[in-house]
Amino acid sequence: MSADIATAVAAIRLGLHSLRENALGDTADHEDQAAVLQALYNDRDQSRSVLGMISDLLTDIGVRIEDQGGEDITEAIDEAAAYVHDSAGQRLERARAALIALGAS
Repeated sequence: MSADIATAVAAIRLGLHSLRENALGDTADHEDQAAVLQALYNDRDQSRSVLGMISDLLTDIGVRIEDQGGEDITEAIDEAAAYVHDSAGQRLERARAALIALGAS
């Protein structure tokens, strides 16, 4: 693994640790947890959410691989991008909405 990739992974790990602390810290409540879920997937601003950024990266990698002649590989990557964005993202959105409703009751 190159130093640049290792640095990027370390930065992501640090960011995820911060999100974890916000959602699971001693004083975390439903509002904090809902905010973290929204940071992971924001239906109104998908490209700025964590899963949206991952989906966009996968799509971009797929495009580059397709340009290099790897159409079969691109199909698998595109399916992964769609799963991250649609399946996982929509489930997180439903969970966030339910969490907000639970906190309001």
